[in-house]
Amino acid sequence: MKNIISTSILFLLLLTSVNIIAQNSNSSIFIEIQEAFNSEDYEKIISKKSEIYKQVNSKADTISAELLYYLGDSYLAFDSLKLALQIMEEELKVRKNIKHTDPLLIGDIHFNLAYYQQLNSDYQKSIENFNEASEIYKKQSGVADPGYVESKIELAKSYGIIGDHRTSMKILEDLLKIDFVKEQYQHVVNKELGMAYFDIGYYSKSEEILKQNLEFIKKVFGKESIEFAEGLITLAIPYYYRSQYSESELLYTQALEIISKLSGNEYLTENTKNNLALLYWKIGLYEEAIEIYEEIIENEPSLQNASTYSNYAQSLIAVNQKEKAIEYFDKSLSIIKDILGEGSELYIRVLKEKALALNDVLDLENYYKLMGESYSVSKKILAKSNPEYSKYELRWGIANFRLNDIKQAEKHIKAAHNLRAKYLSKNHPLYAESSKELAELSWYKKDPKKAKEYFNETFDNYFAQIEAYFPALSEQQKANFYTNILRSTFEEFNSFAISYYKEDPELLEEMYDYQLATKGLIMYATAKARKNILNSENQELIDKYQNWISTKELISQLYSMSNEEVEQQELKLDSLLSVSSDLEKELSRASSEFADAYTAKKYSWKDVQKELKQGEAAIEMIRYREFVPDSSGIFMNRINYAALLIDKNSKNPELILFENGLELENKYIKNYRNAIRFKVRDNYSYKFYWQPIAERTKQYEKLYFSPDGIYNQISINVLFNTASKKYVLEEQNVQLLTNTKDLLAYNKTKSNSNLAANPTLFGFPNYNKGITESITENQQSASDIVENASLNRGLRGSLQRYIRGNALVTELPGTKVEVNQIDNIYKSNSNENPETYLENDADELQLKSVKSPKVLHIATHGFFLEDNETANTEEEDKYSENPLLKSGLIMAGANSFISSGLNEGARQDGILTAYEAMNLDLSDTELVVLSACETGLGELKNGEGVYGLRRAFQVAGADAIIMSLWSVDDAATQELMTIFYENWVNGIDKLTAFNQAQKTIKEKYKSPFYWGAFVMVGQ
Repeated sequence: MKNIISTSILFLLLLTSVNIIAQNSNSSIFIEIQEAFNSEDYEKIISKKSEIYKQVNSKADTISAELLYYLGDSYLAFDSLKLALQIMEEELKVRKNIKHTDPLLIGDIHFNLAYYQQLNSDYQKSIENFNEASEIYKKQSGVADPGYVESKIELAKSYGIIGDHRTSMKILEDLLKIDFVKEQYQHVVNKELGMAYFDIGYYSKSEEILKQNLEFIKKVFGKESIEFAEGLITLAIPYYYRSQYSESELLYTQALEIISKLSGNEYLTENTKNNLALLYWKIGLYEEAIEIYEEIIENEPSLQNASTYSNYAQSLIAVNQKEKAIEYFDKSLSIIKDILGEGSELYIRVLKEKALALNDVLDLENYYKLMGESYSVSKKILAKSNPEYSKYELRWGIANFRLNDIKQAEKHIKAAHNLRAKYLSKNHPLYAESSKELAELSWYKKDPKKAKEYFNETFDNYFAQIEAYFPALSEQQKANFYTNILRSTFEEFNSFAISYYKEDPELLEEMYDYQLATKGLIMYATAKARKNILNSENQELIDKYQNWISTKELISQLYSMSNEEVEQQELKLDSLLSVSSDLEKELSRASSEFADAYTAKKYSWKDVQKELKQGEAAIEMIRYREFVPDSSGIFMNRINYAALLIDKNSKNPELILFENGLELENKYIKNYRNAIRFKVRDNYSYKFYWQPIAERTKQYEKLYFSPDGIYNQISINVLFNTASKKYVLEEQNVQLLTNTKDLLAYNKTKSNSNLAANPTLFGFPNYNKGITESITENQQSASDIVENASLNRGLRGSLQRYIRGNALVTELPGTKVEVNQIDNIYKSNSNENPETYLENDADELQLKSVKSPKVLHIATHGFFLEDNETANTEEEDKYSENPLLKSGLIMAGANSFISSGLNEGARQDGILTAYEAMNLDLSDTELVVLSACETGLGELKNGEGVYGLRRAFQVAGADAIIMSLWSVDDAATQELMTIFYENWVNGIDKLTAFNQAQKTIKEKYKSPFYWGAFVMVGQ
């Protein structure tokens, strides 16, 4: 048989010996069929079916029995299971009527018949035949016999499939009392026993048995055996259902590595990949899941494929391919119905998932109908202790909520929540799922007290999940997990808090606290993990970390190459990305230093308040979508911005609400940018973005402001107050922070020194360093080089489109003046001797070699590639998928790379992307100055800020960053930076020195275009 037999299932081969009568027979048909069978010519045997039956009908002897065996096995070879079973039953009858037939042969036929009946979902007959086989083996050979043990194991599995887990467990536990079983079959029986406990929802007991079994397998079979791989896969299942996702993923990947070295395990490979993809879907890694499903999906009507279709459909739903998802749900249901019937657990599980898909496409009538069907059957076949049952209770409750039957909705959602409280821990994700639904339901019932309790339960669970799962995920996976699984509930809570804060002011306190805990969550954790590792004394760990960094460097190089160049490399991009992700996960699992970075320290708005002085205030800006907790339970097409204000004397945060978020992010931002671009007076932006805040904060000497959403793209200082005829720069002292909890760290590490030591300065890079330096006026012009260079996907092609007009990167003379003047300021006013790199020395390799300078100043071109700049009409550009590859700094030798695709030197193309900048060593750097165009731009990730250079340098360790929000003027920038350093070196604190420099330049250049592009974030 080619497709039905699972390599993971033990199977007794039918061993027959030809009767002497048959051996001495002159029957030509027997000899012909026997030869065909020996040569595996099954098609010929089937073509002789009528002649075989003619022989069988003429005489029911050994020859007839053997011919039936050959014919049945031929049908199995072509997966014609029903016909094969019919013939096997006929063979059994013939042999039973032949005198002196070996009883063990009859036992073998019963076993094989039962096995194939099990595959054909005829479980009652399967149970009868396994019972018959086991009794024959026991009578003939005793219990210390492979036939007896294997028939009992398969009998237990059949009982488990029909849901009689207690009988299954009793059979397996009795087997373990037999010494022969302990010696020869212990790992097989323990595996089935562990899964039996799993099937009844006893996950802890299941895990305990399977862990012990894995140790036993390791001793007996070794760590490279197929038995060990199967043990890993089996143990991963209870880990998954107990939400130990990182442990489960590790076991699956280890198993796949073992299986890949062994041949003939295609079924096991596909089954394991299916489970791994399901795990990725569960934690929000939808693209990874879909990629695996599309690799293993087949069109065969098997239960394995039915499960794959269903899991694939769930992932399609997550990426909004709803119609295609429903198509695959239907395929899955059709197969399951034919094989297991509509009363099986697998059928109702898929039915439930299809119902959810119908809800997504607003087919409410069929959604309610299918959900009701799945719930009704679940009550009959699942124990209440089984966590799967609580899913049906919950979904049926939600279905009733959607149809406004609030009484039934509350009954079933509470039932699900109570079951989870009883049988699962409060940190289990399923617990948060039901508490979130109860929060929405209580909110809808206008019971804010209960809603608040349930929201708090949900978030306690979420933070436990973050602590448990984040350490073993790559940064991209962390972002997907938080965005896809957790973030929307925090937005729901913000809507709830704003609805009821007047009755319960504590809601604004909780809103502030949750923002402290989640804003920049991934960035802070990544930065802390890096710092912990580099400061540890674990050299092996540090070496592994450096290996990871080197791998990311190689990835960055490949991103820079053309398709043709990438194809010529020995190292492939997809392979390196996989290696990088695996190394990151290894670091997480092996390193307490890495994992500790995700142990949440709970900060409160009161902790921030303690750091404020009299005359100071802090604002957390929070962007959220408006949520309506009615029967639809959806986010509205409305965006709000809530500014939460506190000062030294606040009893609770004060709310300043902007209910026009969509206009702020679309209509008004265009006006703001056009005013900057065309250097005209902006009489509107102050009113829309700042006036409500200014009216509440003008009395403060200093305002710490943590932006969110569109406020990350605005230079607050350039907003013009038409009433006073002044800019915010002139009226208020605003300090930007990523998160107001930064005040706690800054005040603890604040130095008494006003002058940062150890400055490192880069400027006036020779962009033509390398290949293009050799081009004279009589040779090709730079324009011709670009004209003739093929545009490739990736960084180079994107930069060529970005630069436009076939011109290469032009030099910036002002940056040379700027760096030389800063160098002189330090030498004249301090004992410092700056490390200064100009022209050819201002290259990427030199920048990557810096080690924690107190000040890092980089004066050059910067870039930010928006999506429409990197669009590729033929195929989505892999390069543009990572937002940290869309922004960067242009260093010496860049023109050589942009024009010809050739790097100026080893490991450098003259372009430092944000992806690479994250790997710089800036752990003790007080300030990074990015004196270049658009260095503050990037891709907005709500709650995580801007994915660009700013984020990269913060992760690398910088305390504060000066960056620009638009293309800057070379001369004005040179003057601004020179004045800033003069102020700072002369004893003024950084922020004041910077603000005074802007005011000075403003007197010369009236338009904010010249003086307002740069902002300072941090302290």
